[in-house]
Order: sequence, then C-alpha cells, then structure tokens
Amino acid sequence: MLSYQEYEKAVYDSLMEKRKSDNRYNFSVRQKASNGAEKDYFIGTEKGKYFGTTFWKINVGFPGSAGDLINIFFWYTPDSKLGYYFECNQTKNPDNDQNKWALELIKKLEPILEEKIGLAKKSKPSQKILNYKTKGRQASYTSLGDMMEDVFKDGEVIIPLVNQEIDKIKTKHPQFVAHQFTDEEFDQMQEKLKNRMDKDSSTDQEKVSDEEVHVQSEELLRFPLNQILFGPPGTGKTYHTVNEALQIIGIDISGLIRAEIKEEFDKKIKEGQIVFTTFHQSMSYEEFIEGIKPGLEPEKDGEEVIYKIEPGLFKKLSIEASFDIAKFRKSKGTAEVLDFSNLHDMFIEEVQERLINEEEVELKTKSGGTVLIDSISQQGNIIIKHHNGTRTYTVSKGRLTKLQAAIDSLDSVSNINDEFREVIGGSNSSAYWSVLNAIKQMTKRANGKVEEKTYTYNDKVEVVKKMIKEDFYTAKGKNYVLIIDEINRGNVSQIFGELITLIEEDKRLGKNEALEVSLPYSKEKFGVPPNLYIIGTMNTADRSVEALDTALRRRFSFTEMPPRYDLTGLDYGFAGVKGSEILMKINKRIEKLLDRDHLLGHSYFLLNEQEKQQPEAKLLDSFYRNIIPLLQEYFFGDYAKIGAILGSGFVYAENESDQAEFATGYENEDFAEKDIYQIIDYRPNQPVSRYIQPGMTFEKAIRLLMNQQVEQEIES
Repeated sequence: MLSYQEYEKAVYDSLMEKRKSDNRYNFSVRQKASNGAEKDYFIGTEKGKYFGTTFWKINVGFPGSAGDLINIFFWYTPDSKLGYYFECNQTKNPDNDQNKWALELIKKLEPILEEKIGLAKKSKPSQKILNYKTKGRQASYTSLGDMMEDVFKDGEVIIPLVNQEIDKIKTKHPQFVAHQFTDEEFDQMQEKLKNRMDKDSSTDQEKVSDEEVHVQSEELLRFPLNQILFGPPGTGKTYHTVNEALQIIGIDISGLIRAEIKEEFDKKIKEGQIVFTTFHQSMSYEEFIEGIKPGLEPEKDGEEVIYKIEPGLFKKLSIEASFDIAKFRKSKGTAEVLDFSNLHDMFIEEVQERLINEEEVELKTKSGGTVLIDSISQQGNIIIKHHNGTRTYTVSKGRLTKLQAAIDSLDSVSNINDEFREVIGGSNSSAYWSVLNAIKQMTKRANGKVEEKTYTYNDKVEVVKKMIKEDFYTAKGKNYVLIIDEINRGNVSQIFGELITLIEEDKRLGKNEALEVSLPYSKEKFGVPPNLYIIGTMNTADRSVEALDTALRRRFSFTEMPPRYDLTGLDYGFAGVKGSEILMKINKRIEKLLDRDHLLGHSYFLLNEQEKQQPEAKLLDSFYRNIIPLLQEYFFGDYAKIGAILGSGFVYAENESDQAEFATGYENEDFAEKDIYQIIDYRPNQPVSRYIQPGMTFEKAIRLLMNQQVEQEIES
C-alpha cells in the first residue's frame, strides 16, 4: 500500500513528466508547511487522505475560503483504492469584481462540465458557496498509472474549456486576473518547494530545535546577504527588488497580484523593516553611516544650539536588526536596558502629571540635599534647578541610559563628578545622580511589572552594546533589507568607508571571523548583524560612473537581469509580428553595433490584457518617450546607426536638395560634409511629422524595422 507521502510523490512525478511536453500542465505545489506537513508536495492532509493542485492562477478569496477556484484533488482509502476529481468552489456573495468574475466563470463552466465529463456532486441552491465536483472516469483505481492516464484525458477536455471561458470574461473585463501558470511562475513555485525540502532534510540531520537554530538558517541562506541585480534599462531590476525583499523577510507573495505585493512592500517600508535609498554623486559617508549635524538637545548646560553625532541610514538599520535579535534572545542585559527605558518613561509621565497639578517635585541629591524638577522639555529632557535658583540643568534620557548601563549601584559611587563624567562627559553630575536615583526607586514600586512600549533609537543602541557574540549566533531575529538603487552611481569607497569589510558574510556579527570597527565620529564599536540583507541595482548602460568599485564587487553576488522575451506581456501581435520579436530584433542589432550592456529592456514593450487589444497606442508612446531617446543616448547622435536599427520608417536621410546651402562667398568651400538625418515622428501634431513619407504609418514603419516589404503599399 502506498503511504501518503509516496502517493504525493508519485502524482508529483507523473505531473512533472507530463508538463515536460505540455506546459498547460504547469501545476501548483505547497508553498508553506505547517508542523507535520514539512515533506508534503501539495495542499492537503494525511489525516483527510487527500491532496490537491491547480493549473490556473485565479486570485480569489473570501471569509472561510481555502484552496483555489478550480482544483484537481487526489484521494485514497485504507484499502489501497485511489481516485481523483476536479472541483470548482466560490462564494455566491462576492465582495469585489475579481471574485464576481470568478463566480461567473464557474457558473458558466458548470453545465458544460456536466455535459462533457459529468458531475458527482453539486451544492444546494440554499448554500452560500457554489461548489461542484466532476466524476472520475472510474469510481476508483488500484493502479496509479491508469488513474493518471484518465486524469490527463479529462485534462484534455477541461483545460481548453476553462481557458475558453476565461478568454470570454476577459474580453468583457480585461482586469480579470486569470491565466494558466506561466513557466516563470511554475519555476518559482518549484524553487520554493525545493528550498523547503532541502531545509527540512538539513533539519532532520542536525536535529536541533527552532530556538537553537542560528539566525542564518538553511532557509535564509538561499538569499545572498549582499547581491546586485544588474542589466540594461527597463529589465525590471528595481521592480524585482520589491519581490526579493519581501521574500527575504519571509512574506509569501505567490498568488498575490502586483497591487497587493506593492501594498505589502509599502507597509514594510513604513514599519522600517525594509529601507529603500538611491545612491548619487553627492551621497556621503555621513548620510550612510554617521556624521555630525545640528541638533536640538544641548550637550552642555546653557547651550541652545549644538552639533551632535547623527546615525546614517545603514547604521540605523543595523541597530534595528541587531535589536530584533536581542529581543528574541531576551538576555539579562537586554532586559535591564528595556526595563530602564520603560521606568524612565513611567517616571516622566508621573512627573508631568504632578507638574500639571502644580505640585512641587523634589529629588534627593547624593549629598543629602534636594533639587527640584522645573519642567519637562519638548524633547522629553528633564530640567533641574536648585531651590531659589535661576540656573537650570538638562538631564537627557540618552545619557541616563548610558549611566544605567555603566554603573551597577549608585551606592558604590564615591566621586560622582569623576565617575559620571567618565561616562557622559561634562554634564552636571549631581542632577544626573538625583534623577537616576529617583528612577531606580521606581523599580521597587513597579515590582518589575513594566509595560511594553516603543523604544527609542538610543534605547536600542544601549541594548546592542550589551550584546555578545553568542547572542548573534544562537538567536533568530526578523530579517531586514536595505535596497540601494543605482548603487554604481555613488562613490562607493567614500560612502561605505571602513564598513566595506564588515558586510562580508564571514565578517558579520556572530560569525567565527566577525569584525567590529570604531566609528570615527562616535568612537563606538560597530558591526553588521547577520540578519541585514543588502540588495543593489546597477544599470549597465549608465555612463555616469566608469566601473563599480572593485572592493564592493568582491563582496557582492551578481545576478544578471537581461531582457526577457518569454513574458506574457509580450505575447501580442502588431504589424504581423509578436511584441517579443520586435524587441529581439532591435536588441540583436544593438548588440552587434554596440554591446549587450546597452540592450533595451522588456518593460518598454510590455502590454496588459486591455492594451493588447489595441497595441499601437502604447507602442507608439513607448517608442518616442523611451526607446528612441535611449538609442540617441547610446549612439551619441549617430543617426546612421539608429537608422540601421530602426529602419527608414523611423529615420529619414535628407538628400542633397533638402540640405542647407552655404552663405554667399562660401558656396564653393571644400568643407567636409556629413549626412543629415531626422527622426520621423508618427504622433499627431508633432513638428517632425513633416518627414513622414506619403502613405507611411507607424505600423508600416514597424514592418520596415522587421525587414518586411511594404514599398508596394506606399502611395506614389
């Protein structure tokens, strides 16, 4: 008797063999696995004795829904009987157009499938869900081979019928998201399945629990820590970083439409788990790592405007990533810092309430006297003054946190001036002792019960300072992603500085070869955590920077993003050819005249389903807004080469009668003359439309580009 896993594997192998010769059988596989399902190929349960897949991507969803709109399920019984059925399932009360059109689809299919295949079960009219199942060609099977043969026979009937009805709905509603899985989508699902299976195998071998797994688990290592996506303009580099970043932080984007993916991405940007930046010639170390900038909080008493050391975006993200590991680890040092932060905020709230009620707030001093809290500043600093005094002293949370971390017991402090100033510099030590002592007294009243709050950046810095190597090695944390668009446009050596070494995988915190550096402004020790990923993009046609920094090149993995010719967005006809064929023809000519770094990306030719109905308008706009300007840049105004790529339908060569005569007295000078060319613009109301030859159109120009004969169509 086949086990559940053996049955799944046998069906999986049979489907894989079928789709080798027919990609209509691109099928879905399980993307995530709950406990007990780590080795499953498909959605289903061993307890329920079934599993299923689908051949279509049709986005549906409603409360209580599970699975896809159209599935094929495989079942078995304890006495070794096997079977299958196709099932359609959708709510009768759709809440949006996509669900409404999906319901329309399976309603149209129901009588057709009942006639062609036969239905074994249908939902009742009173039920809220429209559901029906097809009959198998046999009631049950003892041979898996015989069963799969019948599955494919039914597939030859059902697949064309479903596709035909999808096309009908799309004709009326082009926004309907429904199609058979593309090869690209199939490959992505298979890659996820493989990674999950590999991860599970390694877990079985190591026999460690989730709590003991290093932050760089097998699942995470499938994504390079540092990677650069490179390619010519329009190949989807920046577009792809959105998908890559979400997958790195553990979000399954399979089944999501682009709007949903972008919404999830924007959410993570807002939360700070993903940071997006663009390098440029003015980008500096001070913006990226840390620098000195004007600040609001005074460093010395009496000063109103001061300069302070501000962290850059990379340092901030590194601290956030490290702090997340610390929260997971929950070490004693982390708890102390976070507890103190909560106690400080509780203390501030209590003081503010008393000041509002016009109560006098006294604090004890080290010498046995008292000082008064005058106010709480807009920045949350505590303003201290002496009785009958006029001078005030500022006590900041950041410096209090440093003192709390450095001094175990205030009772053990013998000389507060020397010991405090060693930690926080030349601030008023007596004022800081009084506030720190008052906050520590709150610990007894709070009994260790403090609420979880949003911690400040300074809180997180102090937590990270207390972390040790083992914290990074033995604990997990959320992944964080830094996306650097146009990474080759900045001065990489200047921007990264000494951190260029720290981003290497084996130099990350927690690794055997981990390194930390002392930052030049703050003098703080700094290292890069293992859960911070960097994704860069590089435009190979960009001439603003000669070459990517060699040191950076050694530390990044590179993924080429060439033009794609197999995308469904290029599968449309115009001027007797496919969109993909036009792109391919242009790129072959560019590569021959220039190089592969200056090809055109597929995005300039992609059309949605609605645009495919009338492709000329979008293509016309793309040619004159994107394609021709890029070619003008690539060839530095060498219009003869542009003409060799686009043809005489787009580039007009002026003859002698068109060319300008020289001024009187210089008519016969032997100047080196050059040919004059003009770009022919087929857009309405354009100045250069006068170069359009009689009878020529944009469509005919494309035909000339593709070396088709159109002369006989041109009016004489």
